[in-house]
Amino acid sequence: MQTFVALLIFTCCYGLLFLSMFPVRQFKKFNKITQSAKNTIYKQYDLTWPYFLSFLGGYIVASFMVYLIQDSL
Repeated sequence: MQTFVALLIFTCCYGLLFLSMFPVRQFKKFNKITQSAKNTIYKQYDLTWPYFLSFLGGYIVASFMVYLIQDSL
């Protein structure tokens, strides 16, 4: 049980650490022809991959750290 809790805490910590390294992209406006609000296109960014990759990397680092801690005991 202690191993699972340590793995969960380390995964959250390292995942959030890696997530903070991704740049924050805001919505950008691109005016096609005129400056009217009808022709404004908002480009949206998909934030699914940064979350997935950061927590996957966090899980890998956390499992390695838990392995090192359990191996030294």
